[in-house]
Amino acid sequence: MILLKKYQEEAVDSLLTNTYKLLKKPMARHTQVLKAPTGSGKTVMMAAFLNKLCEEIPDRLDLPKREVAFVWIAPNKLHIQSYISLKNYFSELRSIKPIHFEDITDNALKPNEVLFVNWESINKEKNVMVRETETGKSLYRYVNGARMNDVEIVVIIDEEHMFANTKTAKRTAEVLQNIYPKIEIRVSATPVTNTDYKTVVERADVVEQEMIKEGIVLNPALDTYIQNNRTLNQALIDIALEKRVQLAEAYKRLGKNINPLLLIQLPNDTTEDNSVEDKKIIDEVTQYLEHTCGITTQNGKLAIWLSGKKENLDNLEDYDNMTEVLIFKQAIALGWDCPRAAVLLIFRELHSQTFTIQTVGRILRMPEQIHYPDSLLNQGYVYTNLSKNQIEVVQDDMTYITSNKAIRKEQYAAANLSSTYYNTRLVRNRLGSKFKRALYNVAEKHWGFTRDLDNDDFYTRNRKVLETRMIVADVTKIEVIIPENIMLTGELQIERVEQTARFAKTEGELNVLFRHFCRAHVGDYAVVDSTPILEMALRLLFEEYLNFNEFETNKIMLYENNQPQFVELISLALEEFTAMQEAKAKTATKDKQVYPWEVPAERIYNEQYNEQDKPAHALIPFYEKAKVSLPEVRFAEYLEANKAHLEWWYKNGESAKEHFAVPYIDYIGKESLFYVDFILLTKSGVRCLFDTKSEGSDPANAHLKHNALVEYIESLNAKGIPTIGGIIIRKETGGVETWRYCKNRIVNTNDLTGWDFFNLNAPVNI
Repeated sequence: MILLKKYQEEAVDSLLTNTYKLLKKPMARHTQVLKAPTGSGKTVMMAAFLNKLCEEIPDRLDLPKREVAFVWIAPNKLHIQSYISLKNYFSELRSIKPIHFEDITDNALKPNEVLFVNWESINKEKNVMVRETETGKSLYRYVNGARMNDVEIVVIIDEEHMFANTKTAKRTAEVLQNIYPKIEIRVSATPVTNTDYKTVVERADVVEQEMIKEGIVLNPALDTYIQNNRTLNQALIDIALEKRVQLAEAYKRLGKNINPLLLIQLPNDTTEDNSVEDKKIIDEVTQYLEHTCGITTQNGKLAIWLSGKKENLDNLEDYDNMTEVLIFKQAIALGWDCPRAAVLLIFRELHSQTFTIQTVGRILRMPEQIHYPDSLLNQGYVYTNLSKNQIEVVQDDMTYITSNKAIRKEQYAAANLSSTYYNTRLVRNRLGSKFKRALYNVAEKHWGFTRDLDNDDFYTRNRKVLETRMIVADVTKIEVIIPENIMLTGELQIERVEQTARFAKTEGELNVLFRHFCRAHVGDYAVVDSTPILEMALRLLFEEYLNFNEFETNKIMLYENNQPQFVELISLALEEFTAMQEAKAKTATKDKQVYPWEVPAERIYNEQYNEQDKPAHALIPFYEKAKVSLPEVRFAEYLEANKAHLEWWYKNGESAKEHFAVPYIDYIGKESLFYVDFILLTKSGVRCLFDTKSEGSDPANAHLKHNALVEYIESLNAKGIPTIGGIIIRKETGGVETWRYCKNRIVNTNDLTGWDFFNLNAPVNI
């Protein structure tokens, strides 16, 4: 089962809240929107939403109807990808059934079925799926059949922005009116529908969870690139290939077997003239790649994905695939995921000079859904035939798509430092796929079950275990009582005739009771997500150890006299699973990564930073955050005023793995990272690690950060690497500015007694 990120869980909860509100409203065609960036896992969020909805809705007595079926509409055959994703997601669950059109039975969509439909198969009246035929097989008839059975219809419109042009919008409205769903959920990174029921996933949250790159750089260094008797197209190819090689080397340094992919995007054919021009570009690109760069389809380094030509596309998404360059057209971009894609060269005459995330969506994903210590690998790179001053970025994407890049000085003296980051994964409060292993372990250890596959008689042996435990396994002698608080129909109460108890007779009734039983016994774990896991694990236990089918499993487990023993077994399995999770969590918290650190070779700054004239800074040009503390501004000015004594100084980042950090334990005892503000290298070879503060600021953690930094500095000096540093505070006395720091451990930043003066005009004492 897939574990959701925090932002994904919040989005699912928001979708559920809105759905329950809309299901109570009269009439139909109520809309809600999921706006989520490319790479955030929209399909996973929708799958988790569908699962929770179908698990919870039978118990929502406040709803007029408590059964739902879904129609998932997607363009450009994207529905196939979504179908496969949901099929995999629900491989361990039975709450949802993904289906194709030909899978529908009894002329109606059934509750919890998700019908995946390609937009192109229903966007014309003559299409088979929507026209009336002699067989009566029509999408509209199927959804009407569901409504006749009191099943609500919810339509999911994937990549909603693709349906927004005038011609498509009109037909979309007609199709949706014919389906007449209770709710329409419109999903896109750039939705066009305006509604009060909107769930928004912020791009910053997706970046923070390391699912996508920190940013996209447009035309890095292209304005200064020398063509050297090459055409612009050839120069673009060379610089894009150089970036690809640079990224490949960065992966190798980290021990990652990932071969970054360069995408070369061509325009779609619209007229014959464009087609001729298109062919001319293709010929120029392929010939230059072959004759100058040694990249061909024959040696496997080049892949082509065009309407009339497809080569080397098998396993293209694999991290270690040898293909280095893919030539493709704009049309394939939607829905195609290749996380190793890192560089995009747009070879086309742009109708607009405005860039959006949709333009560059194919290079947003992180290959392993983690960020790396090398900042080069946490950015995407886009090259076009537009210069920096021609490019416009839409307002919403200005903090993500940028042209601001700083390069490390050529005469850079190494820092020779080590940095730290924690590579932890959250353990969610829900049963996972390993619960089945815990249940099997407990059944074998406490009950004596065996699974000797070489012995055909192990089923009989295990059934005898049930007998010794006085568990009734003869289903012909078992009647399962329906408790009064269990809903098997849409009625609010179960009818009872005098003192005669009602018994479950059908397989459907038993399935409902079994689900309620599991729901009541997941312990402290999340009910909606954990119930299907417990349900499946128990069924598999009965199948693989006892050779009982689903109907028999239901009756044996639900029989009143048997239940106490099975509740005990489940409780022991929950304890075992919890112990497994705690052991995993302890291991995760110790996953501290220490790696050699230098000022990054290049760093990308978004629009929240302004270029400043600071020539002594290690990266040129220097970008300063628009909102920066006064001590940081003054200290940078002090360093520039005394740059004659410095090899370089560097303003560190505030988070992320590529920035310099020292581990410390914060005031609540949590393992944390201290990102030191300034890193300096003096002409005399002394490293200075300073974090600017005001007196008494950050009272809870300032001294803890300082003391951890002092300990780190002591370790460097012990290795013969001369270093000073700590919390540094500006003091002004009689109009004279001084900077004070302490070489020893401190208890606060209020009392500066005994603190040293930092003065670059005098020899720095270690």
